[in-house]
Amino acid sequence: MSSKKAETKINNKTAREISKERLRRITKARKHRIRTTGRVVKYGAKSFARNTWLSAAAIAIMAITLIVLGATIVATDVMKTTIKEVESQVEISVYVKQDATQEEIERIIGRMTQLSTVSGVAYVTPEEANNSTIKKLIEDNNITDETMIQELEQAPNALPWTLNVKLVSLDDTSELEKFVNEDESMKDMLDARPPSYANKNRETIDHIAQIMNRIQLIGLIAAGVFAVIAILIVFNTIRMAIFSRKEEIYMMKLVGASKWFITGPFLVEASLYGIVAAIVSGAVVYGAVYGLETQFGALISPTFNIMKDYWYFVAAAFLVGGIVIGIISSLLATRKYLKI
Repeated sequence: MSSKKAETKINNKTAREISKERLRRITKARKHRIRTTGRVVKYGAKSFARNTWLSAAAIAIMAITLIVLGATIVATDVMKTTIKEVESQVEISVYVKQDATQEEIERIIGRMTQLSTVSGVAYVTPEEANNSTIKKLIEDNNITDETMIQELEQAPNALPWTLNVKLVSLDDTSELEKFVNEDESMKDMLDARPPSYANKNRETIDHIAQIMNRIQLIGLIAAGVFAVIAILIVFNTIRMAIFSRKEEIYMMKLVGASKWFITGPFLVEASLYGIVAAIVSGAVVYGAVYGLETQFGALISPTFNIMKDYWYFVAAAFLVGGIVIGIISSLLATRKYLKI
């Protein structure tokens, strides 16, 4: 019995010693990885500072890439804001017979505002429309003769009621058209003048949308071209760094240095290119948007407010973009020129 207890104590002691030894190894390995990573970052930073002109060229082209991409996104968002602004000011006119009563007009408006595609309806009485038309006619033709003005004011009014309808989107007029043609409140109420479902404002919006699509396409193509150029420049920069350190790299391979220890500094160097480029491009884009916001106000403000409120997302996007370009370039170079 006592021998079993002694054996159990020995086993427990052995297990504790094994656990301690394993913990020491894990701690030692962890410290080693931390020290190795620190050295890798240090060597990468030194290489970044050593190749001043090559680093500057790589950073410049990467910054241009990010600026073009950022400008494309900003321009697209501004165009969308412009389209919404134009759409909010466009009204579709539905004309109702002049002899309609106020109650009938209010009933039509009540049913019309229940449509999901309609955001608001306002009416203009025949008298208001007539006065507005006469005033515009006098101003446009510079009429000053009092007799002629009185004759215009006393002429019979042939204008109908006008219902000015604002839609949620000008792309969808089908529900309003169906209402005007089929709803019982509109039966025998329409004037001979047809509703203005399509007008020059629709053409303006379509034109802005086409410009937005072109800007987006051109911007993405330009950003892609600059991204390829940036990758090639960083690739050549890393390749030259590898050639300049080939004896050192050869010795590290001979003494059994890990793949991470050899390739890591080049990845760090390329990542630093991307980080600096992201800072430069972010400052340029923010400065440009701020300057445009002071000039154009309402059109740029929504975009600028988003960038200001969610600056951390924008900064992260610039950083990720720059680092990804740098790492891709570095991986291509190290994969090709650091084969064991």
